[in-house]
Amino acid sequence: MTEHSPTVPNDPVAEARAARRFAMLLIIATSSAMSFTQILQAPPLQSANDRSRWSTVWSLVERGTYQIDEIDAAPGWGTIDKVRHEGHFYSTKPPLQSTLVAGVYWCVKQITHWNLTDHTVEVSRIILLLVNWLPRLLSLIVTAMLVERYARRDFGKLFVLAVASWGTLLSPFTSSLNNHSPAAICVVLAMYPLLRVISDGDHRKRFFALAGFFSAATFTLEIPAALLVVVFGALLLKANPKRTLTVFVPAALIPVVAFVALNCVVTGSLSPFYSSYGSDKYVYEHEGIPSYWSNPQGLDRNLDSPLMYLVHCTIGHHGLLSLTPVWLLTLIGWLGWRRWPECRQRTLLLVGAGLTAMVFGFYLTRTQNYNYGGNSVALRWMLWLVPLWLIAMIPVFDAWGSRRGFQILSTCLLAMSIVSASLPGSNPWQSTWLLSLMERWKWVDYSEPPPPFEFGHPLWSWFPKLGNGRIEGDSKVTFISSGSRLLGNESLHSAPGETKLTLRTFYGQLAHGYTDQIQLVMFEWGDHEKPSDELSIHLVWLDIASFNAGKKSSEFLGPMHSRDDRNLLLAAQRLVTGLPQSVEYRPGHIRFLKTPLRPNKAFRCQRAAAQVLFQPKHTDHSLRYRVDLWLCDEIPFGVAQIEITITDPPTGQMLTFQRLTAVEASGFPSRD
Repeated sequence: MTEHSPTVPNDPVAEARAARRFAMLLIIATSSAMSFTQILQAPPLQSANDRSRWSTVWSLVERGTYQIDEIDAAPGWGTIDKVRHEGHFYSTKPPLQSTLVAGVYWCVKQITHWNLTDHTVEVSRIILLLVNWLPRLLSLIVTAMLVERYARRDFGKLFVLAVASWGTLLSPFTSSLNNHSPAAICVVLAMYPLLRVISDGDHRKRFFALAGFFSAATFTLEIPAALLVVVFGALLLKANPKRTLTVFVPAALIPVVAFVALNCVVTGSLSPFYSSYGSDKYVYEHEGIPSYWSNPQGLDRNLDSPLMYLVHCTIGHHGLLSLTPVWLLTLIGWLGWRRWPECRQRTLLLVGAGLTAMVFGFYLTRTQNYNYGGNSVALRWMLWLVPLWLIAMIPVFDAWGSRRGFQILSTCLLAMSIVSASLPGSNPWQSTWLLSLMERWKWVDYSEPPPPFEFGHPLWSWFPKLGNGRIEGDSKVTFISSGSRLLGNESLHSAPGETKLTLRTFYGQLAHGYTDQIQLVMFEWGDHEKPSDELSIHLVWLDIASFNAGKKSSEFLGPMHSRDDRNLLLAAQRLVTGLPQSVEYRPGHIRFLKTPLRPNKAFRCQRAAAQVLFQPKHTDHSLRYRVDLWLCDEIPFGVAQIEITITDPPTGQMLTFQRLTAVEASGFPSRD
């Protein structure tokens, strides 16, 4: 008989470890693929916040300066997160991060020969993959190493990694140039070597160096993280004073010195520009335009009381627990600190709870900044603490992770958190879903109601006044546009060049044109480059008293229009209303606009808008016609700019857009 070698039994521990590590790999891979896709789908220059950083990046590489005046004036690049310092604009953001990203941009530009202005989408996405996606992938790998070493139950290991990968509001920020996701990554990279020293007793120099460098790097991204450097340094000092002083401290000084030195170079002080909030650096007027922070809007208006702010920061529209209820498990970990005697990272639980309380309390005391971090999907100034919140879950799962009821409950909490993290898609700079819901239900309202029209009467035409009462003689204003000619026309007419529209009133002797009661208005338009004798001219007579009283267009159109000829009356109404049907304009907010009439000083304007559904002859369904106005009393006829949009309601597609801007007017010097 042939002898058979004995069968070696399978090692269940090794099999479980292999299965667990494959599950971890799957979690990290799917999360990384999702964030990779988000970056590839994200529109560039998403908000004033990231545009502020991108502007510095561009200025450093293209102009060799931290001043952002030039790029801030470029279309699509303007930002409210800027200060006026020594006659120039600068980003409010600390300069160190933007300087490092500028180095990445320089390398990308050298390799691809692309730049941020001509290839904004491609270059910004490449940079985000390098500075956001790759570090995030590294942090997830380190998180997996951390839970593998310090968690005891498989369910807890996989759950904490799943929260880090899918369930935090850091995820949407990966597709934007920001400081919050890099700061959280630095905390992970500082926390792991710290635990290796204080929990495992491994005093190798590299762990002290890594803990020092990355904790200090967190501080350069989030100023309150200075507490993290102090606490981590104290823990390491207790474990090994010599290594702390000779390795941790020098490593920590590298990012700190760079941060302080750059602040001194750019701002002239040790602190970044945003520390001067409320000063004349923030509140200024430049070329007739006051800064946004002179009259902030929306959440930035700071309307909530301290108590209401606390509610919304915890269980309200920006609540840590309402948006990501999985953090309830973190609270349990902190509150049950004494119940986890076998937890090897108990000290870090106290550190996380203490830092969270101090940072949260600090921001609650800054009553002048009660804006929830502005228009974003999270209470973003707390996000750098996320790794410390994750580590506090581990002992909870070590104690209760085998209970089926707890597994179901924790999975439900994670699912709800994933919903909040997934809804924003590729744009973190939007309202939280809870805030949008509360606004829809009229539970909260942070909007500022628009003021009434400053000229004192309802508006049924796209110009609020007749001529300019300050000027003797004829009044006129000329608008230049490009694209389709829409005003006063039911159908669309293509114009090969720039379209010119001129309005005139006549105060001289014009037969049947002007009396004390009736005003003649002349509309003339055509190709800007063609001679004036090829202009199309239409005359409209308006009843002055009815117009100034804010009556409907059918009432203020003068008696020279035949009431028996409906087509003639409708044509006149389309001319003066700018829409195919007469509708009242609604007042909007005060804004500032530069035009060629006065290039070096903006006009103070009031916005207004009207829209109507109308079915033209050439379509089989109704289209939405909308006119937006920039009203200004300094200009004849009281309007500086008109924007006309036609959209298809079923699809939301914009069919036509036209902007007409005042370029010549009586009372203003010619720019020829």
